[in-house]
Amino acid sequence: MELPRPVRRLKRLARKVGQAAPHELKAAARSLPVDPDLVVYESFAGNGMLCNPEAIFRALLADPEQQHLRHVWVLADLTAYASTVAEFADDARVRFVRRGSVAYHRALATAGLLVNNATFPPEWGKRPGQTYLNTWHGTPLKAMGYDEAQGGWGARNVLRNFMMADYLLSTSAFMSEQMYEHAYRLVNIAPGELVEVGYPRTDLQYAGAEQLEGTRARLRAEGVVLGAGQRLVLLAPTWKGESFHTPRNDAADLAALVDELEQLLPAGHRVLLKVHQQVFRFASAEPRLAGRLVPNHLPTNAVLGITDVLVTDYSSIFFDFLGTGRPVVFHTPDREEYDGYRGCYLAPDELPGPQVGSARELADVIAAVGTGAALDPAVTHGRPYAAARARFAPRDDGGATQRVIDVVVRDRRDGHLVRRTRRDGRRTLMLYLGGMMSNGITSSALNLLRSIDHARWDVSVVTGPIDNDDRRANAEAIDPRVRLFVRQGTPAISKAQWLNRRRMMRGHIDAVSPEALARLDAALAQDWRRVVGSAFFDHVVDFSGYSPAWTFLLGHAPARTRSVWQHNDLLADQMREVKGKRPHEANLRAVFTSYARFDHVVSVSEALRDINARSLSQWAPPEKFAAARNTIDVQRVESGAAEPVPEGTLDRLRPTADGADPYVFVTVGRVSPEKNHTRLVEAFQLAHRRHPEIRLVVVGDGPLRVDLEALVTRLGLTGLVLFVGLQRNPWSIMGSARCFVLSSDYEGQPMVILEARTVGLPVVSTAFDSVGSALGEGDGLVVERTVDALAEGMVAAVEGRVPIAGFDPEGYNAAVVQEFERAIGAAP
Repeated sequence: MELPRPVRRLKRLARKVGQAAPHELKAAARSLPVDPDLVVYESFAGNGMLCNPEAIFRALLADPEQQHLRHVWVLADLTAYASTVAEFADDARVRFVRRGSVAYHRALATAGLLVNNATFPPEWGKRPGQTYLNTWHGTPLKAMGYDEAQGGWGARNVLRNFMMADYLLSTSAFMSEQMYEHAYRLVNIAPGELVEVGYPRTDLQYAGAEQLEGTRARLRAEGVVLGAGQRLVLLAPTWKGESFHTPRNDAADLAALVDELEQLLPAGHRVLLKVHQQVFRFASAEPRLAGRLVPNHLPTNAVLGITDVLVTDYSSIFFDFLGTGRPVVFHTPDREEYDGYRGCYLAPDELPGPQVGSARELADVIAAVGTGAALDPAVTHGRPYAAARARFAPRDDGGATQRVIDVVVRDRRDGHLVRRTRRDGRRTLMLYLGGMMSNGITSSALNLLRSIDHARWDVSVVTGPIDNDDRRANAEAIDPRVRLFVRQGTPAISKAQWLNRRRMMRGHIDAVSPEALARLDAALAQDWRRVVGSAFFDHVVDFSGYSPAWTFLLGHAPARTRSVWQHNDLLADQMREVKGKRPHEANLRAVFTSYARFDHVVSVSEALRDINARSLSQWAPPEKFAAARNTIDVQRVESGAAEPVPEGTLDRLRPTADGADPYVFVTVGRVSPEKNHTRLVEAFQLAHRRHPEIRLVVVGDGPLRVDLEALVTRLGLTGLVLFVGLQRNPWSIMGSARCFVLSSDYEGQPMVILEARTVGLPVVSTAFDSVGSALGEGDGLVVERTVDALAEGMVAAVEGRVPIAGFDPEGYNAAVVQEFERAIGAAP
């Protein structure tokens, strides 16, 4: 039975209020002042009070000079960590919040100091007045960041967090250089400082006898079986699998290994298992590990303090253990497989301990520890161990926590190694590439990234979510030397700010009061910091120029110059109708209002620059307008043209009457009004009457495709004119064709003509304003924008009367890159 209308309205209202409430509360929290005495700690996304943040917290809590501080710990589940909560129940300075709750976001918004060993969520951004210490959670052995298969996409939230951090904690020069500067590409842009003073969590390994016995007691209290006087062997493997968030469940294999190892070892040995945070849920459900599994919430380094022999595979835990001077053994039966999907930074001969492949070999090495026998690690790896300790753990000595507090809290740097990330002299460039769907703007952006001299430029790009196959394929085509930022989550702004933002994004900025506009400007600046941190770029470029959300966001980016691109006659684009509607009217009106925030407004040809400068003079003065043509991906075009056309693509073309090969025209582009495919189809009909052997292949898709296919049917051209849709490799079809034809009314810069010339095709094009940027005198045939003129041009091509001039695409690209640098103010 349907509910009465008033009830349905009330339910809808309640649902909307429920959806809006968290956003309003987050926005309200961000309006509160930052509290310099409030410290927030988070470890492993709330999976316990652990690691470096715990060590720093306990030291600050006990420090007589820091009794004014209040501490908030983030936990994923307060019930699951009830013993941790209970430990501080009587201390008014300490409280706990659930990760993701309103209280959590309030704490993140108002804390003066934030400490995390991993990442805060994408919706959080550091506010002015806040200090962020990212400690990370280990020296890297496994490949990380851009060295992993997922590259920048997989590293997106880690990179964002590192870019917001004021301090990045490091154990050694190796970690600073290999992880922060290389794997996460923080060179040249990271605003924070590297604090290379050792890891606070390792201080637990240097505890006195009473504290060490306390660790044994805690293990026993948690149900771990540990006899007096037993030699403790800690098996500590890393997680396995293709993804950190979906690790492989190998608990049964680990239980079998523990069983076998204990059977093989001499009496007096006890094997315990410490698994990675991500797989603890699997291990805790394995009954054979009862009494052998180290609880997730116990500090790993406290357990390392009582460990006699560490056994690991690819876990960075061994770096921490080096400071103890006790032996490490590497159980790596799957090294070849692991290198295939993840990889390690150290070669096998760099590891500071024996590497074994079987439980039998492992037991033999452990049994030899301290005997001086041939298998004793002190005999086989004494020197590599000492070298590794000096290289990877030079400052793990029991005093790391106080050194961190000196730098971050007390602002005492004397005697401590604190430095900025390396600067290598390259200029920094940030580009927004557009929506990353397959179109001319995306192709031009990807081509530019390949053409830029990366020895002179440090290049970053920023995109929205990569949320479908097409965007994913284009993201994977980004030059691997480029750093990727991804805008994730949503800005924490109120409903009133959302409404004002909507007015701004529809071009009605005059409807927003000056006070509200100032607040919105501050929110946009904050959102930019949320996306890419506090970095300052030499040059910021909106290479799309169509999205007001991005033009306004990029307009708030700190930079020496900001430039916005114009790929078309934008006033004509704004007024262009598609099926009775103007799809770009509102968004381009808003884009025009954003030009005041940019130093350069760049068109993709000189003719187009002149058009836009005249038609948009009310939005920007003439001196702001510049021109820079687009580059060509020469290698991709030439190799694509050499590939065969995918099987079946052209099967629907009608054979010629005499069985000879047809003369195929090809056109490539979006099937939309400015391309005027209707004129092309009608011109083809006229040309076909004189040359029945011709065919036309249309590559591309768009809002008018259905109408055009209907036109082809009405004109009796089925099988003569073929629409093949979007193609990942349109150049293979170009390479199989005889002539390229373009029927546009206007273009920003006709890149498809340049690609056709790179393939070596003759070109017939209508005479739009910017055609001269791709076809010079004698480079092809330019005809009037009429059906008859285009038909005559196609006939001329069939009869061999269209000239084909030589074209040097590499020389063209070199000239265009110089134009780009001049246009953004990077060159005179």
